[in-house]
Amino acid sequence: MYSYSTPLQGNIVDYLFEHSLGSGLRTRAFLTTPDGDVTFEQTYARICQVGNLLKALGVQPGDRVLFSVLDGSDFVGLFLGGIKVGAVSLPINTFLTTQDYGYYLRDSAAKVAVVDQSIAPLILEAHKAQPLSARILVIGPNTYGFESFEDAVRDQPSSVTTHACAPDDVAFWLYSSGSTGAPKGVVHTHAHLQASCELFGRNTLNLSSDDVVICPPKMFFAYGLGFQVYMALRAGARVITDPSPARPAQILELIMKHHPTLLVAVPTLFAGLLDKLRNVDKDDIAQAFSRLRFCVSGGEVLAPSVIQGWKDVTGSDILDGVGTTEMTHMFVINRPEHVVPGSCGQVVDGYTVRLVDDDWKDVPQGEIGNMFAIGPSAAQQYWNKPEKTASTMRGGGVLTGDKFYQDKNGNYFYVGRNDDMLRAGGIWVSPAEIESTLLEHPDISECAVIGVEDDSRLVKPKAYVVLRSEVVAGPELEEAIRQVVRSRLAHYKCPRWIQFVDSLPKTATGKIQRFKLRQMEQRVVVDGDVVVRQRA
Repeated sequence: MYSYSTPLQGNIVDYLFEHSLGSGLRTRAFLTTPDGDVTFEQTYARICQVGNLLKALGVQPGDRVLFSVLDGSDFVGLFLGGIKVGAVSLPINTFLTTQDYGYYLRDSAAKVAVVDQSIAPLILEAHKAQPLSARILVIGPNTYGFESFEDAVRDQPSSVTTHACAPDDVAFWLYSSGSTGAPKGVVHTHAHLQASCELFGRNTLNLSSDDVVICPPKMFFAYGLGFQVYMALRAGARVITDPSPARPAQILELIMKHHPTLLVAVPTLFAGLLDKLRNVDKDDIAQAFSRLRFCVSGGEVLAPSVIQGWKDVTGSDILDGVGTTEMTHMFVINRPEHVVPGSCGQVVDGYTVRLVDDDWKDVPQGEIGNMFAIGPSAAQQYWNKPEKTASTMRGGGVLTGDKFYQDKNGNYFYVGRNDDMLRAGGIWVSPAEIESTLLEHPDISECAVIGVEDDSRLVKPKAYVVLRSEVVAGPELEEAIRQVVRSRLAHYKCPRWIQFVDSLPKTATGKIQRFKLRQMEQRVVVDGDVVVRQRA
């Protein structure tokens, strides 16, 4: 079903550095950080130091090493340092709660955990609530009584023997979001990283040592992990990284300074950048984007209006695509010069996608079905969750939880998450379709649509709308927005309610949390008690 230039032989770390350590790339920058450049050689040395430290701490092959640190050299060192000596690396979100970190540490039974100093107080609280078995180290001067990672790693040797392993041995986990239950540890192998590098990074995007990558999605996120760490390493690309939260103004500064060849973001960030670019001189834009080959978008549906607006302003395409934590990275994407607005593109060579009904039967072309993705980077299992594994994974594939339909040209169109779909007037309605139409109004920056019951207990669409800066909400604007939808969609898809808000609830990786909007719609306060739903 797929082919590589050379099948993986053993540990993925040796494969990732195959092209850089023995060439002129060795002394060239891999990471450009706010503190300066880090070369490929320095990156490899740090990986080896981390590997030696973990061995000194008693970590054995197969032991889990959990870490929650900011983007930069230490993230790469921890992720690949553990893998190099045979451990299983667990990168964790840096924007969590005490309860979350306690859950991850206990669920994984991690032997060692390394966290940023900003997270150390939360780890301390989790430990006081219920003692943790992991050895805790902290990056930064404020260790809160834990061991200092810098002190422990500083004098470790800068070379370490690679642990011999099979391609199908476990290399890392990524925890999936837990919006419908406890987060799940998604188990991945060495071979899964190679599959993503070869099939997506090299064969589809043609990543190379000429590329300069700006990818605001964080390294702990599957999307950012691929573009900022393993695919970039294998290609010999340079990555512009920043540990601070991604904001449009800040990202625009990086673009203006570094002139990337590849920009990777989520739809809300592209919309925010587009808003900022309206106030930038056209010649400055042309210079900043002069080397840009294309952009990649994922995580949410990308509205056609944003694709066209971006093309008009920057001259570059945004390639919208589909990837999941369970599939390691992207497996469906638009292609350069062949972008189909509103579509997530076509299947990446080496993967197969089926759209099936609830009985796992293929649906006819043009009809909505559940996406079942099959390929060489599909997860082995959910850690310690056999029932969820059995219901989601089979035959080298994963049921993604998303609904799509396919057109006659093989393009896939996202309809919504299974739990985001709403039924209005007895007809299934796609929030993504309504949201894309709303975004055609020039005053809307971002939006989200959910189903809400009216007084007759009939479900109708409700839109939460964030306006562009300096736009004032009011009845006239609300009616103008409705007219845009009515002119393009069937009447039952027009939002019954439009609520203007300052922001939308999102995950740390930029995905809109529609379930939180649904929860808001279930709340009403009567004499201080939450008892029934309140309509806005």
